[in-house]
Amino acid sequence: MKKLLLLSLFIFPLFSNAQVLITENFNSLNVGNISNEITGAVAGQGSYYLFSSNGTPPTTTSNAGVSNAQIVSTGNASQGILLEGPNGDLGSRFVWKDGLPALWSSRTSMNQIIELEVDINPGAGTSTSRNTFGAYIFNAAGDKVLAGFTVRAATRELFLVAYSTPTGNPVGNYSYSLAAAPGIQLPANTFSRVGISYNVTTRLVTIKGPGLATGATVTGSATATDPAEVDFIAFSGNTTAAPNSASATMVMDNLTIKATGTDSLLDNTTFDNVITSFSVSPNPANDFITISNSENVLVNAISISDLNGRVVKQNSFTDVTNVQVNISDLSSGVYMMNITSDKGSVTKKIIKN
Repeated sequence: MKKLLLLSLFIFPLFSNAQVLITENFNSLNVGNISNEITGAVAGQGSYYLFSSNGTPPTTTSNAGVSNAQIVSTGNASQGILLEGPNGDLGSRFVWKDGLPALWSSRTSMNQIIELEVDINPGAGTSTSRNTFGAYIFNAAGDKVLAGFTVRAATRELFLVAYSTPTGNPVGNYSYSLAAAPGIQLPANTFSRVGISYNVTTRLVTIKGPGLATGATVTGSATATDPAEVDFIAFSGNTTAAPNSASATMVMDNLTIKATGTDSLLDNTTFDNVITSFSVSPNPANDFITISNSENVLVNAISISDLNGRVVKQNSFTDVTNVQVNISDLSSGVYMMNITSDKGSVTKKIIKN
């Protein structure tokens, strides 16, 4: 798909049954560059494409290259995708895989919502870089962001992105802040799960994540538009008032894309029966929790977060249907455990005595 340069994003304040279409934890790929070329013409590892640009001359960006998208270790035998942003005033990075239109066309007819969930590690949030990173759901032409999110490298602030029409402004791709300054900031140096969705019937765009338990919404302006592609993205973030002169990196992992008839972002109430067959016991627990299921669903990874969205424990697994997790080192309290499997992911509430 031809990538169209997205113009500057303006910032405005904002406060059925799911079908899993795509899951990706990157563990089957080799550590290193995801592609050997940057024009988006030839697929690399895992059939992923990379488009990396310094921007149209004159530009101060000079670091576009195959190293801008890499498979990296995230610890505990798990892997994710690292994106490096532009080191100057222009430029962009897109990583995507073809095939979403066919998967979307084969969904159950009542499932008119596409949902995307992904774990993102924003780093320390002390970078001088103005780079932004995130994930977008595009239309077929690649010029409309049906739903998306970005995170700023310098502040770790989370934004909702949508093709929409804010009051008094022309239609376009806009970025929305999610709370009064300093906004919703993701925890430093840990993975947080962020979810976005687009309802093709109502055009409602929703985002959920740490600090957004009930979500935030905006009405999109892309009428009669089906989703066609999901991209991991990185942009320069340059502005006249705050020019960018340095690159930054962020890591993303555990991508899940679903078609559903009702909101199921970061929730387990509308997952397929196969996914909800997972049981967690004992709960409450003192030392160990066992995750099991009767459907031979393979557990790929677990991530445990506290109620502030901070990831406190992560483990990855290979070809197992039942796993035991040691939680003896956690403080007493309530946690959310995200279980990623070969059939999708589900979140369970657990209690540590």
